[in-house]
Amino acid sequence: MRLFAYLMSQFANPRGILGRVAGVIVATRSSNRERNAWTLSLLKIASVDRVLEIGFGPGRAIGEAAKTASRVVGVDRSALMVKEAAKRNRAAIDQGKVKLTLGSVENGALSRAQIF
Repeated sequence: MRLFAYLMSQFANPRGILGRVAGVIVATRSSNRERNAWTLSLLKIASVDRVLEIGFGPGRAIGEAAKTASRVVGVDRSALMVKEAAKRNRAAIDQGKVKLTLGSVENGALSRAQIF
């Protein structure tokens, strides 16, 4: 049972080689991509909007939101996912549209100034 719990923990806080596998699964699984698309469609993001995503994982939804929003800020507690999302969204980060932060909301990883 401990092994199963450890494997499942990789989806909550990916790290190491198993975390990379979890990240690939989350990024490529069709049901996750459909859920992201559905959620973004409900948000109806406009060009003047600022978006905060908590727990962005591999960063697919951040990339989609950045196509429309004026700014997208994300916080994730996995250094591995911050790295993967940064690779995936490098152009938007370089343009200043996306900011990714390592940390947790509970520990005050984001300040109002970072979001706005």
